[in-house]
Amino acid sequence: MRRHSKQTERRSWRVRALVIVGVLALIAGACSSSDEGSPTSTSEGETGSTTESGGSGDLTLEVWTHEFAPLQDALLEKWIPEFEAANPGIKIENTTIPVTGVVSFDAKLLASLSGGQGPDLWEMGSWNVPEFIDNEFVASIDPEAFGYGSAEEMIEAYNPGTLELFSRDGEIYAIFSEYNVLGLYYNKDVFEDAGIAPLPTDRPISWDEALAIGGQLSVYDGEVPERLGWQWNYNANFRSPEWVGHNFYPQMRQLGQQDVYVNGEAAANTPAVVGALATWEDSIQTHRTYDGAFFTDFFADFANGRGGMTMAGTWFVPAIRDLQPDVNFGVAPTPVMDPTDKSSWVGSQWSFSWSVNANSTPEEQAASQDFLAFILGKKGEIEQALWWFENVGYVQPLRAMFASDEYQAIVDSEPWLEAFNVTLQDYTLAYNTHVKDEAALAIVRAVDRVVFDGTSAEEAADILQAELERLGG
Repeated sequence: MRRHSKQTERRSWRVRALVIVGVLALIAGACSSSDEGSPTSTSEGETGSTTESGGSGDLTLEVWTHEFAPLQDALLEKWIPEFEAANPGIKIENTTIPVTGVVSFDAKLLASLSGGQGPDLWEMGSWNVPEFIDNEFVASIDPEAFGYGSAEEMIEAYNPGTLELFSRDGEIYAIFSEYNVLGLYYNKDVFEDAGIAPLPTDRPISWDEALAIGGQLSVYDGEVPERLGWQWNYNANFRSPEWVGHNFYPQMRQLGQQDVYVNGEAAANTPAVVGALATWEDSIQTHRTYDGAFFTDFFADFANGRGGMTMAGTWFVPAIRDLQPDVNFGVAPTPVMDPTDKSSWVGSQWSFSWSVNANSTPEEQAASQDFLAFILGKKGEIEQALWWFENVGYVQPLRAMFASDEYQAIVDSEPWLEAFNVTLQDYTLAYNTHVKDEAALAIVRAVDRVVFDGTSAEEAADILQAELERLGG
């Protein structure tokens, strides 16, 4: 990838610190894999893999994506070959990087961009976008490349507020790969085996009820679990701050507190934070429905019935059907603290988005935006969004798609989608405040203490309070 000589000068102290961490991680990863070839040539492993497409054009675009098999299959088997066939002068090189691990996607991307390098185009979590805009890593999206006359017209094409996080001063700096809310997935065969009726799709159940059901689903051979009723998508090998937050934040907010800082002051030893941590504690101590060392594969453990329930987005369905085509499942809305109080109907939202490198050449930037328009669709086109939804479970919140007969036909044929419609229509949804920063890691440590050390929710909240006070608001 060719680069302009201009280098971004403005860097916040937080990004400087994260870059140091990212660079150190890259160095450590390179040293540890020196006998195994370069990181990008690794076919399986912590650092990622690069796949070159069949194109032989004059311009090569470097694309980075996070590791998710249905996404890679979609790009490599459909969208990249079709784009290259329509644009013989352009070749796409896709690199896949694990979300977590020795070198996580975010750390590698941040380190690369901060050095004035990085891919031409990448797909990343929404939590990165504001800081990447601040530090001028991302080029603005060209509405005309997508058939719109202005950024305002393009914003209006999406559901209200959904592009707000990606916009600044009348410009758009990222475009949706997927928009996410959570649903409560449950394996109907496991429910039937335990004699439990299917869950409602039009209203949530409480966390207490969900975990109590999880206890009924769990099967032990003495003290050794053979099947557990609840999976947090968090375990000893996957301590993801994003996924801890996707559960912790709604629990805390359902109890009336929006963040672990209030008015700039640490606020962790509060009833809301204690209540959120108590939900994790109850899953282990009261109901014996979860074990941080039991689950090994988020998708397979659900599909094969080792786990009875979990929280996931619409993308979960293609993944489990790839493993078990006849998997028998249902979906309920996100559990809440008090189903009778609609003010507690609060859920988490997040997204992954595509961004274009501000340091790429104008030619590379234009080709990158053309590629995005090709795979996501231009003004008035919904075929691409419908394809992503049906085949990968990715939701692009386009008004035209939701209003289409084609989308309604999908909903009619997939009853489990009703729970997501309830969440989108009836829940208060918000992005998590802390996702990758030190406060987010402190929240993970609090959950670790509850899950792995047997620390009470009250004590874990007190320790979290002290950590947040040291970090400052």
